[in-house]
Amino acid sequence: MRRAPAVSDRAFVLRVSPYGDADAVVHLLTERAGVIGALARRARAPSAKRAIVLEPFHTLTVEVQATSGELANLKSATIATARTALLEDPARLDAAGLATRWTRALSPAHVPEPEVFAALERLLDDLAGAAAPIVGVTTPTPVESALTAFGLTLLDVLGYGLDLSGCARCARARPEGRAAYVSGAGGGVACEACRRGAATQAQLVSGALLDRAMHDARSLLSSTAEEVAPLARAVRDAIDMRARAVGARIAP
Repeated sequence: MRRAPAVSDRAFVLRVSPYGDADAVVHLLTERAGVIGALARRARAPSAKRAIVLEPFHTLTVEVQATSGELANLKSATIATARTALLEDPARLDAAGLATRWTRALSPAHVPEPEVFAALERLLDDLAGAAAPIVGVTTPTPVESALTAFGLTLLDVLGYGLDLSGCARCARARPEGRAAYVSGAGGGVACEACRRGAATQAQLVSGALLDRAMHDARSLLSSTAEEVAPLARAVRDAIDMRARAVGARIAP
């Protein structure tokens, strides 16, 4: 049987698991093919050539060869964009790790999601300080604000978006500028009547923040961690619930 040719793509490492004495099973988020699993032969061998780089948070250029089995063959992986600055800040490193776990937990395998890839790349650039300046931001991007913006985008792109324009249960509109309670498990804004009848936790979020997040999640990057904290909790609740629904676990 003729082997399929290796295909070049950009990718992020989501997880690496040892396989045998020297190999590794790698889960990648690729730009064109989505989340895939691949076998990296001799990637863990002490004398292995550095043709396969399995470090997270860098944008990689990979060559992947499809097989008849569940796992592709990872022929090579080299760093296209390095983000070594992430290694210097534990808080930013933790946020990058959480974002990749969210991506792995929620993204279906073998489904191209270029918007997810682009959102993760923007987040990692923001955390590494490599992104273009955000209008109105004169200090380093707040970690929690960047992570919350990414979480909102991830949920929205994958079809789990939080409804911030009105009650997610009864569809009663939220007037512009009005603060509201937001429930991650409930799917978004919860009006007073629906919130009283629900057992899920809801966070009170300012109207101005909800308006901005509804129109452009990345506008949150101009907010402080304190301002975005209630919405951040709702986003985390929503992602945790979706992960449990598909049988995934977001490890600490």
